[in-house]
Parts: sequence; structure tokens; C-alpha cells
Amino acid sequence: MKRRFIISAIYTSPPGTMGGNTKIMIEIIKNLFSEYEFVIITTEPETFKKNIPSLKKSQIITVPYKFKKFSYFSHYSEIKYIRSVFEKYLEQNPTTKNDIIYSCSDFGPDVLPLYFLKKKYTFKWIASLFLFIPTPFENIKNHYSFPLFKYIVYYIYQRFLLSKMKKRADLFLITNEYDKKFFPSYMRKKIYPIYGGVNLEEIEKTNSKDLNNKNIYDAIFCSRLHPQKGVSGLLDVWSMVCKKFPEAKLCLIGNGDENYVKFLKEKAKNLGIKKNIDWLGYVNGIDKYKLYKSSKLLVHPTVYDNNGMVAAEALCTGLPVVMYDLPQLKKIYTKGCVKVMPYDKNKYADSIISLFEQKKYNQLKPSTSDVSGIREFWSWKNRVREFNTFIHD
Repeated sequence: MKRRFIISAIYTSPPGTMGGNTKIMIEIIKNLFSEYEFVIITTEPETFKKNIPSLKKSQIITVPYKFKKFSYFSHYSEIKYIRSVFEKYLEQNPTTKNDIIYSCSDFGPDVLPLYFLKKKYTFKWIASLFLFIPTPFENIKNHYSFPLFKYIVYYIYQRFLLSKMKKRADLFLITNEYDKKFFPSYMRKKIYPIYGGVNLEEIEKTNSKDLNNKNIYDAIFCSRLHPQKGVSGLLDVWSMVCKKFPEAKLCLIGNGDENYVKFLKEKAKNLGIKKNIDWLGYVNGIDKYKLYKSSKLLVHPTVYDNNGMVAAEALCTGLPVVMYDLPQLKKIYTKGCVKVMPYDKNKYADSIISLFEQKKYNQLKPSTSDVSGIREFWSWKNRVREFNTFIHD
């Protein structure tokens, strides 16, 4: 009989979006499908059905969601409600010490029900935490420009929940070695830095015949449209590039808060670069890799990051990447990257412009052997296999 792998996916991406935590969770399911009996307890069943065709054989328990997500006023009721959903399932389907429950986010509805139920029921809890909120001091010092009061609340909220995870979770999934510093040394053997991965099969399914060579982009951006991702600063950078190369074209993949997207498009218009940007919204799968292969380089201007899977996707496709030299990204991104002093938009623009020179572009672009090694490192199959070994150790 297979071990059960129960997933708490209460705060997860709805269809048409793909947050990093959801992507990691989906790849774990896809690559371990033959080894576990998956049970997914979620508010967004269509996200799983759309991205994992084989899920017809899995049990998806849809949670009718009657709360506005992350409402401070209803949060207690929300957590209590989700706990009752899990308790009902566990009463009807008793677990053993070999069964796993995985919380896909560090928000209260995914964490606190398991924290309370761990005392009453037997199961192995794997808690995930993929982006540690910066301290208010770091926010100011590093000019992240995140709304100060909002992020002070987030910081306190996350640290409270982290304390609960540390107390009762059996294992932890984080995104990189750097973030182990948030845990005491005696707990670090319980932590697996998964880093993320790349769907190499989707890259292989694209070829030159699929590409429309009339739509070659000078650069491509792919991420959620959010201040953390540095999109507003990228527009300033791109306006500098366009002063040097008036016909330069940027492909911008991603969606975000409606008001923020409106602000970005208005800013692009005011900077005079409206015609230099194609806003494509959410694109995933093979279509995304076709766009990578139709582009010369990836711009990854995130100002606060923990991994940056899109940079890995670009490198695996053979594109060079321009990024800020963030501490979380130092270890994993070494070849094929230009790293700029954080938040120096002038240097960032100069780095892009320098790559318009073919000689410098060829020097930076990852070689065939580099791409092969990068793919080996970032392969989802390899990454999830290592994760599964970690679970069993």
C-alpha cells in the first residue's frame, strides 16, 4: 500500500497564475505520482486539474472558500474553518506515522490547522516557507520600497507562524541554503533547500520551426508583476536602453494586481517606451519557452528574492541573464549571468546595452556544455528525486 501524501493547498495560485510555492508543489506531485497516494485539500482545484493531467487518479477535496483571502478581521474564523475540514478528513481517514501532510504556504490557514492537529493525530508534517519577509530595517536600508506598515505586520505574522512550525513540524522545505540562517543550527538537518527546477521536457518540445522570427525580442522579463520583482525599476532601465537603441523591444510576461499593472503601463507611457514593450500577461508551459527562444536575453531585476526560477529557465534555454547581485542568488547563478550591484539602474542599463554587441553577447551566453550542466542541476526530475530521498532519510 502506498504512503499517503496529503497536501494543504489553501493559499495557492488560482488558474491563470503560478506562484513559486504552487509551482514547486505541482512538480512534487507530477514527479512522485507513482510513489504516493496523493490527496489534495484545496480551495483551487482547477489549478491542479489544469496543470497535472494525471490527477484524475488522485483525490481532490475542494474546500468551499467563504472568506476574502488574508482578511485580518476574518482570519481566526478562517483558520478555525480549515481546521474543521482537516479534522473531518483525518477522523474518516486515520493517518499513520508514515503518512505525510505538506503545507504549501506559510499563511495561517495552511499552518495553524496542522499545528493544532499534530497534537491529536499521527502524521509527518512537512512545512514549507519560501520567502522570508525582510525586517523593517532591511526594507528601509535596502530601498525595497515595500509598504512599511503592511510589511511590519507581515514580518510579525510570519515570524509567529515560523515559531509554530519550528515547534511541531517534522521537516522543512525552503528555497536556498542562505535561508537556513533563520533556523537554529540543531534543526538544520531537518531542512531541505529545494531551489526549484525547470521543465526540460517543455524546452525540448520547442524548436526553431515553432518560432516566429519576425517577433525577436531584445529582452524578456517573466515573473509576477509586483514591487518585489523590480518591474517599476526595469521600466526606468528600459527607457535608458531605448535612448541608445530606439527600436529595442522588451517582452514582458506576467500578471499582478490590477492597480499595480495600471500604474506600470502608465509609467511606460510617460517614459515614452509604450511601443517598446509587449505586455503578454500570464504565459506558461511550451508557449513560455517559445518566447524565451525568440528573445536574446532575460532581464531579472528582482530587488528581493530567494531563488529566481525564471533565471534558471532562461539559462536552460541558452539565454544569458542580467540580474542584481543578491546574496540569495550568489551560489546558484554563476555562469551565463551579468550581476549588477543591487539597485544600480544605470549599471543595469549599461549591462544590457553592452550585450547588444555581438562579441560580448557571445562571451556571456552559456555554452552548449554550460547549458548541459545547468540543465542537469535544475532538472525537476533530479530535484524531486533528491527531495524524496531527504523525506525517507
